[in-house]
Amino acid sequence: MAVVTGGSKGIGRAIAEQAVARGARVGLVARHREDLDATLHALGGSRSGAVAAADVADRRQLEAALAALAGALGPVDILVNNAGLGAAGTVTQVPVEAFERVMAINYLGTVYATASVLPGMLERGRGHIVNVASVAGRFAAPGEAAYSATKFAVVGYSQSLALELHGTGVGVSLIDPGPVDTGFFDTRGADYQRHWPRKVPASRVAGAVIDAVERDRFEVFVPPWYRAVGVVQAAVSGLLRMVPPSVFGITPSEADVAEALAGAAGPGAGSTVPDENVRYGGGDTDNLGQPDGERHADPDQRGGPR
Repeated sequence: MAVVTGGSKGIGRAIAEQAVARGARVGLVARHREDLDATLHALGGSRSGAVAAADVADRRQLEAALAALAGALGPVDILVNNAGLGAAGTVTQVPVEAFERVMAINYLGTVYATASVLPGMLERGRGHIVNVASVAGRFAAPGEAAYSATKFAVVGYSQSLALELHGTGVGVSLIDPGPVDTGFFDTRGADYQRHWPRKVPASRVAGAVIDAVERDRFEVFVPPWYRAVGVVQAAVSGLLRMVPPSVFGITPSEADVAEALAGAAGPGAGSTVPDENVRYGGGDTDNLGQPDGERHADPDQRGGPR
């Protein structure tokens, strides 16, 4: 059984579609049960898998959801940590609460899910964990501090995890997509208006996930040429502080920052999930945007990281 977090839309749904096409049964986790039910129905209904609603930033909710899926479909053979949230704005513009929420979803959600299923995988001597990070976790840019820091954390976690699991029969893969075309917003949390690099379809990222599992590949960039960009940036990292932010082509608008500020209030009032009527900076991991001008802080609306 393959579990996909953030599995109701975007990259998560594309992963589920390709997994089912290969004969796998999938367990989908996302915040909204109605979206999960619609996705599972499109995949073929209960013969294709099961769903469980949870906020991945809430450890108890997530563990309960994973336990329910295991009870319905059997042990987790593959875990795809895909749920995520975007944020846009400079470090002086984005509130600390937004940094906390994005880190809780993008990084701690990955840690929580892995910690829940890994003991069983080790006991059985087989399994595979896929962490969907981002090229933003390999090289950062102005206006991306909140989002990029979470993806750097996922990269470091994945590297350590892979080293620790060597020889256990449990594989680890890290997927680093660039901009992903999901029809709404850029994954970093701001409208994507650049003509280059072009967005890739969610199906291409999903294909990279499937290929990484089948071929036991550790790190995959989508598209592959991003690997070279990361190497170059690492070689000249000391010079980056001398580069004007405009060179990166990323200048979050006042609207982006305003929405980041509004989104920071989402998890308040003792709620375990953010307000559905706001979103952090507009975005898409994470595909947070919705048509008709609606705004969401929903990590399950993601289309792909970066």
